[in-house]
Amino acid sequence: MSPYLIFMDVDNTLIGPSLKPSPANLDAIHRLSQAGHRFFIASGRALFSAQQIANMVGPDLNVIASNGSVTKVDGKVTSVHFDAQTLTDIYNITHDLHLPTFFFSKDRVLYLDQLPADYTEDGKRRVAGEDPDRYIRIDSAEHLRAHQQEITNGIVIEPHDAALLEAGRARLKNVAGLDTSSSFIDNIELTKHGVNKADAIRRVCAQLGHPLDRTMAFGDGNNDLEMLMYVKYGVAMGNAAPNVLEKAPYRTTDVAHDGVASYLNAFFKE
Repeated sequence: MSPYLIFMDVDNTLIGPSLKPSPANLDAIHRLSQAGHRFFIASGRALFSAQQIANMVGPDLNVIASNGSVTKVDGKVTSVHFDAQTLTDIYNITHDLHLPTFFFSKDRVLYLDQLPADYTEDGKRRVAGEDPDRYIRIDSAEHLRAHQQEITNGIVIEPHDAALLEAGRARLKNVAGLDTSSSFIDNIELTKHGVNKADAIRRVCAQLGHPLDRTMAFGDGNNDLEMLMYVKYGVAMGNAAPNVLEKAPYRTTDVAHDGVASYLNAFFKE
């Protein structure tokens, strides 16, 4: 069989509450890698965080990070960045609404004003962990623009006030040069206009000279939907958001029941 490129979202797709890929998922990935198929992490996490997950799976995994803003293929890293005006507009909106907002480079996190008092352990894990050297406090639009050449994407996290989050989403949607999506109900993912996981897969296929009809992807969040609709076999996890379950062409079991391995084993056995 001709090899496939297989793209896997991380949180609530490849890993669950254990924060590690399950033995079943690892076994399926290793076995199919040995058969010549190529696996990619495809995450909203920053490169350094997505790479940590990739390293848990195996030394040869490639990475799509920052919702498609960064790719690492065969050791070569490429990235796209917000322009200065887009960063200014994002800062003005989120600062005005007091929305906790984070921006990412390939190896650091920049946060606006103060970290929220109730910034949870889960939030730290998903954003950057607790290493203080990973964080840079941003206190003005000018300060944010000074980091423009390294910022790849961002996220707004507001777990307590859904109305405030939606007010922010409505205003951010009007920012030129910006696309918004969500990986969970409490956030707004921020990427450069036209950049998402599907766009990154397109770039990866072009870089490798790989046909689209030999591609597969797994995901659960609305920020995964473009890639699930773009690849040949787009597979929604059983725990995926309702919109993703409705629109994705294929479905597997949930993350607690090794949905990635379940689909892979059935597909390649056939």
